[in-house]
Amino acid sequence: MVLATIHSSTVPTTTTNYNNYIQATNHHHRLLHLLNQCTSMSQLKQIHAQILRTTSTTNPHTLFLHSRILHFSSLHDLHYASLFFQTHIQNANSFAWNTIIRACSRSNNRKQEAILLYLKMISEGNVTPDKHTFPFVLKACAYLFAISEGKQLHAHIFKLGLASDVYINNSLIHFYGSCGSLEDARDVFDEMPERTVVSWNVMIDTLVQLNEFDNAITCFRNMQECFKPDSFTIQSILRACAGLGALSLGLWAHTYILKRCNIEVANDVLVNNCLLDMYFKCGSLEDAKTVFKKMTKHDVTSWNTMILGFAMHGVVKSALDYFKQMVEEERIIPNSITFSGVLSACRHSGMVNEGQTYFTIMTTKYGIEPVLEHYGCLVDLLARSGLIAEALDVVSKMVIKPDVVIWRSILDACSKKNVGIEVSEEMGRKIMECEEGEKFSGVYVLLSRVYAVACKWDEVHSVWKMMADKGVIKEPGCSTIEIDGVSHEFFSDFAVRRNS
Repeated sequence: MVLATIHSSTVPTTTTNYNNYIQATNHHHRLLHLLNQCTSMSQLKQIHAQILRTTSTTNPHTLFLHSRILHFSSLHDLHYASLFFQTHIQNANSFAWNTIIRACSRSNNRKQEAILLYLKMISEGNVTPDKHTFPFVLKACAYLFAISEGKQLHAHIFKLGLASDVYINNSLIHFYGSCGSLEDARDVFDEMPERTVVSWNVMIDTLVQLNEFDNAITCFRNMQECFKPDSFTIQSILRACAGLGALSLGLWAHTYILKRCNIEVANDVLVNNCLLDMYFKCGSLEDAKTVFKKMTKHDVTSWNTMILGFAMHGVVKSALDYFKQMVEEERIIPNSITFSGVLSACRHSGMVNEGQTYFTIMTTKYGIEPVLEHYGCLVDLLARSGLIAEALDVVSKMVIKPDVVIWRSILDACSKKNVGIEVSEEMGRKIMECEEGEKFSGVYVLLSRVYAVACKWDEVHSVWKMMADKGVIKEPGCSTIEIDGVSHEFFSDFAVRRNS
């Protein structure tokens, strides 16, 4: 259609230039064919060079070729696409603006540019943002938690009369949910004149992300009145059941999958991975093992879920057996998350030598750079085993800054192993130096325990006074039970909270 429009507007009215026109048109068609067959940036750059040498920048056909170059490069080389947009796209139309904004919103480190490009687009005033523009910019705002900018976009959407567009509203729900503004997300959802399966999925996922698990399940039940849930819906509902730790709800969801969903959803590896996670978090290890055995396909996440699940419940042998089966029998390459589970298993059982060996294998054999979670497991394993000096040696060699959790694990071990007060006090200072460290009630409790063991009662009093002066409140203990499908939380102050 675009080419037809260009053709009708550029055919010469005299026969004098007709042959030149035909030759130029055929040449542009050949270049367009080359662009459509392009498979790499090196090829694109060669075609681009040929276009620069053999075409006129004012020819409408050339402008269309430029749009194809911009589209292809935006998918494969954002730096090249940005330079091309700045230097070759004159009087950019909405397609060109949307292409480069979309590319920035999908990038790992240039999402801010999507917002800046949008601002430039409206400041120049030549092109009005359309229904394709806003989802891309809202995606960038969601990632950057740019709530103020996103709300300005929402106002602009109303101004342009696009408030009823279902795709824009889906993006708004996701944006508000990502920024933690549940009320705004609900308002958008409730006021939508038209909803799709995606609309329901985004709303349910938002509720799950914000720990509104019971409301997510209610939303799911309402959805069934007008739409059939798909794989994404089921994954969110399983995460809600896992969040509640309610096994009866989890069993209900599993039964729903088997009886009401099609075979593609029931066999979907992502759905089954969520089932595994749900059963582990609800404490049903045997059900998790049964689901794993029946799965027609396992990916690295499936294996990680089994390893982490057994490690979480202290079933160390099973966790390490699954790791062995994963790497030795299935030849699946483990990732960073895999070793978080393996090291956690070693930590639970005090397997110092094995933990150190796995840590070394992770870095040397698989080339995985340790993250805070890996260091935290190893440090805690050593500290719990009374190897405080060795734990501090690991911390001293860390290439990343230790966090509160790492210092707290050493302090906790010091409080239980009768280590010198000086080391404990140093750990306390390290925690206080961390962001939010002085608001962490656990450090005061542990320090007071250290002083109490040493019979330094004045120091115990000083710690509790410091805690009170800074407004730090000791977090109460909590237990959860399920009665007739309803989860109840019991706190040490006898308060009861109903979850579903």
